[in-house]
Amino acid sequence: MSKVILQPSGNKDAREHYENTIQSPVPIQVLSEYLSKGTINQLKAFYPDELVPTWGVTPGKNNVNVQKWGKIQTGDVTVFSANGRIFASGVVVLKLQHKGLAARLWDYDKSGQTWEYVYFLDEIKQHAIPYIEFNRAVGYADNYIIQGFNVLREELSERILSSFDLRSEIYLPDISEEEYEQELLQFEDHDNLDTNRLGKGRKEQSFLRKQLFKNKKVGVCGICGNQYPVDLLVAAHIKKRSKCSRDEKLDFRNIVMPMCKLGCDDLFEKGYITVCNGKIQRNSKKEYTPHLFEKVVQIETSECLYWNENTRKYFEWHQQQ
Repeated sequence: MSKVILQPSGNKDAREHYENTIQSPVPIQVLSEYLSKGTINQLKAFYPDELVPTWGVTPGKNNVNVQKWGKIQTGDVTVFSANGRIFASGVVVLKLQHKGLAARLWDYDKSGQTWEYVYFLDEIKQHAIPYIEFNRAVGYADNYIIQGFNVLREELSERILSSFDLRSEIYLPDISEEEYEQELLQFEDHDNLDTNRLGKGRKEQSFLRKQLFKNKKVGVCGICGNQYPVDLLVAAHIKKRSKCSRDEKLDFRNIVMPMCKLGCDDLFEKGYITVCNGKIQRNSKKEYTPHLFEKVVQIETSECLYWNENTRKYFEWHQQQ
């Protein structure tokens, strides 16, 4: 699950760092002087404009920040705060420790430390969230003031991410197949969409989306074949999830495919289109308005990119409904 990173930014150093390496992102050319070719290639894939919003924290007194920084992972959301409000957020893409890079970007503080525990951000958004709204969302006292770098536990993070719509659909936490299976086992006997299920079930969705999109910003709809930003694509089950056995749910490489929110997901889920031997077909059992018929005709007979011998049985189940 994604976590929230609290990053107060009201002092002089933090304000300057925000202006110099977030508002004015660091050119990859500068980073390439310090980082490996493999890391630079990773960053180029995430930042096609080759401008990288960059942040870092010092080890802190008695290395207090090191363990906190160690908890950070891809998909976590940093919230920047100052003057009684959260003013910006960014999603973690990658992290690394590099004292030389940090010194180049930010120099050293008065205690001789530099901000060597570095992480790179994307999806920078501006906000104006008063502390009192943040505090009530997370369950803190109204007069709580964000002080010091911190990484919140998952339960508190979930409240913030949901309350202020901060979660990324592109950068997702790393979830192992074992964690995915555990998630399925936890809910298979009571798979209702209550609040608890919605919160914890996001681990399952994050896993499936990561398998399909792999932190890419653009993907292809498996039905219409059109390319879209991934926030306009869903990880759709070919066979309705509620009808899947546990083994079928675990067959995630074959039972899930990307479908666009611009029509294909609903058309497929509600049975207006089916897939037969790899071709998109109109369902003759359904009634169509003229506009719906026009929409379906545009994709009818197209090749389904995800039809193969491994997915065939799931498409056949869907066709028989």
